[in-house]
Amino acid sequence: MAGRIAFVLCEHYLMEGQAVLAAEKMDDAVVVTYPARCGRPPLTREELSTLIGSQTDVEQLEVFGSCCLKNLGDFTSNAYSIHIHKSEQCFHLVADPVQVDHYLNKGAYLTTPGWLANWTTNMERLGLNQDTAREMFAETTTGIVLLDTGVDEQSDSHLQTFARYADRPFEVIYTGLSVLRLLFTRAYLTWQLKIQQKRAAAEIQDIRKQSATHAMAMDLLSNLALIVNEIEAVEGMLDVYMLLFAPKRICYLSHEEGLSDRLWIRPKEKIDDAEEEAIKNRMAGFPGDSGYTESGRGFFLRIVRRGEVRGVIVIEDIAFPDYLDHYFNLALSIVNICELPIENARKYEKLLETEEMLKRANDGLYQLSTTDALTGIANRRSYDEHIELEWKKMMRNNTPLSLIICDIDFFKKFNDHYGHKAGDNCLHTVAKSIRQIVTRPDDFVARYGGEEFAVVLPHTKEEGALHVAEKIRMAVAQRNIPHEDSAAAPCVTLSLGIATVQPPRVAGLSSASLFRAADSALYEAKHQGRNRSVLQKIEAEEG
Repeated sequence: MAGRIAFVLCEHYLMEGQAVLAAEKMDDAVVVTYPARCGRPPLTREELSTLIGSQTDVEQLEVFGSCCLKNLGDFTSNAYSIHIHKSEQCFHLVADPVQVDHYLNKGAYLTTPGWLANWTTNMERLGLNQDTAREMFAETTTGIVLLDTGVDEQSDSHLQTFARYADRPFEVIYTGLSVLRLLFTRAYLTWQLKIQQKRAAAEIQDIRKQSATHAMAMDLLSNLALIVNEIEAVEGMLDVYMLLFAPKRICYLSHEEGLSDRLWIRPKEKIDDAEEEAIKNRMAGFPGDSGYTESGRGFFLRIVRRGEVRGVIVIEDIAFPDYLDHYFNLALSIVNICELPIENARKYEKLLETEEMLKRANDGLYQLSTTDALTGIANRRSYDEHIELEWKKMMRNNTPLSLIICDIDFFKKFNDHYGHKAGDNCLHTVAKSIRQIVTRPDDFVARYGGEEFAVVLPHTKEEGALHVAEKIRMAVAQRNIPHEDSAAAPCVTLSLGIATVQPPRVAGLSSASLFRAADSALYEAKHQGRNRSVLQKIEAEEG
């Protein structure tokens, strides 16, 4: 096989997949699509094997989807290595899961550029005409939301036409391709890493085989095989030649991708740029792959592997010229062995670089999964993980732990009056205001959901938590964001609930108990008229 990788997607995401390959310059990758049917019925192994049967130059497939992959797991078929990547929603391929869940919970009908480009065909597949479509969408959805990945300039036009057809309001959310790029990049780098590891293992095996046939230089060469840094490998190779041939001078001109690169000289000496360039030109001008130098007291070797020049060595004025032929033959027998550690070091450094890129890709995915896309602060998932860690620290260190839950007063009315874009701006501003108040390194701020925010304050007693809550409340009020439909104030305000737990009074309690207490305090703040902070005493629970 030619050794390519295929990314397999639903046909609705063909444009996104192709755009990612172009952006990431994955020339040895291809996008294959399966028919869109939303899991009714799910794909089978046989269908997937038939679908990819024409891809004769592919050795590995990465299959992405949701309900269509319900009954599938990783498997091998006709020498293909097939990895299944199942998402909870297929929209998670192009958008943050929290963002997707937010709109689904609002009753929105989510769509993508690929679906919209063929919306008339999709309506026919569903057996809907305009009257039945309008009836269905009116009963089941609050509006149509386009997750715009930016791959189709006609998406806005398609959306407007479809929205008129279905007689529903519409909204555009720009998501870009960052999620799919990260998913593709992680799979691609993992595949590349395996290939490089196999090649590196083969090269190391080659070193061992060749070294076994040259007992004379074994002791000197054995140390080279352990070197994983290119500069150290070159220096080690020159050490071998100096010890074996004791020349007055050795020059080594390394090559990178067949072109002259760096010049090494032993013994080390300072030369100007003009002299260095002259030496490089002279070495590059030696005819053939090997031979004797013009002085007749040395020889040169051109290192060639798989048809590509890797370097040129010139050994001049050896200690025992009478044995020149013997030394020349010995050098020929070990030259490739001496050069292999250099190539191995380059491959190892590329392996490290690939592993670092893979780590950054994984870190990026984790950051994306734990960060709220709208406000830039931590999301609900991150909060759930963090509060458990802080609860354990509180128990271990015997220190207080406080939690503040903040809720924007009458936020639904704000959205209804000013629109969702203004609502998004309001959420972003409130998050920024909270973050400017909560500045201690151990403190933690998250968007818990909708218009609710959670603030975790380790090492903080009740009085301190109440003080922080009031500072947050006043900071948001001082933003003076107009809110004409609020019954609490003419501007956007917060209601805040505070709860604190202090060891050893934690019998029967958990992090969930702390949240319930803070939530109860928030409810009381709303009951008292909103735009205020209320502290809730937390008591040990039974059982």
